[in-house]
Amino acid sequence: MIEKLKQRSIWLIEPSQDPNYGESAAELLRNVRGVLRVKVERSDHLYVSYNVREITLQIIEALLTEFGYRLRTSLFCRVMRTLCYYVEDIECTNSKHDQADCTRNAFITRYLRRPHGCRDHRPEHLRRYL
Repeated sequence: MIEKLKQRSIWLIEPSQDPNYGESAAELLRNVRGVLRVKVERSDHLYVSYNVREITLQIIEALLTEFGYRLRTSLFCRVMRTLCYYVEDIECTNSKHDQADCTRNAFITRYLRRPHGCRDHRPEHLRRYL
């Protein structure tokens, strides 16, 4: 099967309290099947290379928003995003890919990297009764 490689820019809205916002978003995308390379241009700008036969920009951005990252919503960004969605949808009509599988793999990878254990911040005597 011939690969269809795409390179896209993803613009994020950076929160003021997290200086590593772009790097954490890039780390999330590096573990997704179909994403070949993620480069952090600036703290709010990602440059993503991916195989459109395995994953689309729409799925990538849906994953980012699912994990709490906010995308820039300027008119230019929305128009470019919609145009990319349309072009990629046409390109991969013959090659179906499983969005649920990509999403599940992203959640599994994220779960495995998180610290586990009791995250209930209430005192022990309150946890027993509530």
